[in-house]
Amino acid sequence: MILKRLLTAPALYAVAGALLAAGLLLAFLYAPTDTSSMGFSQKIFYYHAPIAECALLAFGIAFVAAILYLRSNDPKYDVLGMVAIRLGLLFSLLVMATGMIWGRAAWGVWWAWEPRLTTFLIVCLLYTAYFVLRQTVEEESRRATFAALFAIIAFVDVPITFFATRFMPAGLHPVVFGRGGGMPGSDLLAFFVSMIGMTLLLIAMLRQELAVEHLKEDLYHLKNRIGA
Repeated sequence: MILKRLLTAPALYAVAGALLAAGLLLAFLYAPTDTSSMGFSQKIFYYHAPIAECALLAFGIAFVAAILYLRSNDPKYDVLGMVAIRLGLLFSLLVMATGMIWGRAAWGVWWAWEPRLTTFLIVCLLYTAYFVLRQTVEEESRRATFAALFAIIAFVDVPITFFATRFMPAGLHPVVFGRGGGMPGSDLLAFFVSMIGMTLLLIAMLRQELAVEHLKEDLYHLKNRIGA
């Protein structure tokens, strides 16, 4: 019972807000200022990277939901996939905004056609097309099936985007983890606190949006009954 209360959207929002605030304080007060040309501007990384990870995570959730829908034909998975992609696009817009600020400070340009940025832009365009597809098919079952198939195909570009800096190291984006990359402990602490907070924020928004969609469905059925 206690665990169920802790996993409600309001509780998750509260914990996420606390962690994001803590991450912000750690980034500005504890993590050292970058010694490169970015200097103080580098601190946007502690929000930019978690937002990007959560955008890709949302698309991953939609990918799993699409597979589950095709196996079961359960409408709840269609709704989950739609909501996850909607949130993924929202986070993607924030990624683009913070990324442009990062690019201006790091490379002197607002946009560069390098591997990570280009593949991420393709991801955004693909998932935008997902909603165009949903609008063009009227019959619910066919719409859900086509949308699930499209979500699976679109997801192919997500791991390419994630590993772009490793597949094509000539790009401008640095490798944060793994060979050729790394952060000192103070940076890692600020990053992981922000990462956990951003992930919980995504989960809270996902739960809230699902609840809203269920209310819409209940209202739709109620109107049909009244009309009948």
